Amino acid sequence: MKKVSIIIPNTDSLLIREVITSLKQQTADMSAVEIIVVGSDEPGLVIEDEMVRFVPTGQSSSYASNKRNIGIQTAEGAILLFLDDDCLPAADWLEHHLYRHGQGEQVVGGAVTFGTENYLQLADNVSAFHDLLPFTPESVRPYLSTANLSVNRKVVEKVGLMGTHMKRAEDLEWTVRFRAGGFRLYFEPRAAIFHKPARNTISKVWQHWADDAHDTLRVRLMYQKLLKTPFVANYRGMYLWGAPLVAAWATARTFSHAQTFYSYWHTLPAVYLTKMIWCWGAFLNFPKISSQPLTRINRNKKNLSQRRKERQEFFLFFFCALCSFA
Repeated sequence: MKKVSIIIPNTDSLLIREVITSLKQQTADMSAVEIIVVGSDEPGLVIEDEMVRFVPTGQSSSYASNKRNIGIQTAEGAILLFLDDDCLPAADWLEHHLYRHGQGEQVVGGAVTFGTENYLQLADNVSAFHDLLPFTPESVRPYLSTANLSVNRKVVEKVGLMGTHMKRAEDLEWTVRFRAGGFRLYFEPRAAIFHKPARNTISKVWQHWADDAHDTLRVRLMYQKLLKTPFVANYRGMYLWGAPLVAAWATARTFSHAQTFYSYWHTLPAVYLTKMIWCWGAFLNFPKISSQPLTRINRNKKNLSQRRKERQEFFLFFFCALCSFA
C-alpha cells in the first residue's frame, strides 16, 4: 500500500479530537497512513502519537490554504487527503477514496452529510453542499471541495500548491486549476463526511456568504470559460437590482434534484436568503474584484463617505429583498 497523508487545517477546533478518533476507526488498512494537523490548537485536543503529527503555525487567523500547503510540504504520502476540522469521516471514507485512486482516478471528492437540529446551520449546509449530497450520482465534476478531497501528489507537483490570497473559494480555484492542467475531477458519493460547522446564527451565516461572494466571484471571473460563468456576471449592477432574480435562479438550482427538495424543502426561504446575502457581498466588493484580483480588501481603511455610500446601497438592496418576498 502506498503511503497516505491526511491533512487537516485546524483553527482551535473543539471537534478535532473527534475527527482524529473517526480517522483511527477507519475500515481501511491504517498502517501506511499519517494524520497531519496544521494550525492552532488552543484547547489542546490534538495528541501526537505514531500516526498523528501536529504542525503549529502560530497564526490562528491564517487562511486554511496556507495550512494545507504546509501540510502538503510536510507530508510523505503519495496520496494526499484533505479534511476540515469540523468534518467527521464515515468509517469507510478512506476505503472509498483509495478504491477510486486504485481505479486510476487522480482527484477524488466525496459526499457531505449534516444534521438537521439547527435550522440555520442546516440551510447553510444545503446551500453550500447541495451538489455533494450522498444521493447524488458519481460523476465527473467541474470543481470539488477540499473539505473532502483526495489528490495524487503528482497532480500537485504539476499544478502547484493552493493559492494563498483568498479566505474562501481557494478549493474552487485549485480544483479548476487541476482541470486546466488536464486532470478530471471525480465525485465518489460513498466517501462521505459529516459536516458540523459553527455557523448556527444569522450573523455567522451572513458573514460566511458575504465573504464567500468576494472570493467565489473573483474565481468565476478569472476562469470564466472553464466554469461557464454567464457574461452578465461581469456587470456589478446585476448583483443589486437583479439580486432577487439571481437568488431565485441559484435557489432553484440548489433544489433541482428531487431528493434535495423532498428532504430539505423547508429550508428554501433560508437558502434563498443566503443567495441574497451572496449577491450583496458580490455587489459591495465587485470593483475590487475586477481591479485588484489578488488583493483582499481592508475594510478598516474605508473613509466615512465610502461607508455612508455602502449603507445607502444596502438599504436599496434590502428593499429589493423585501420586494422579492412580496
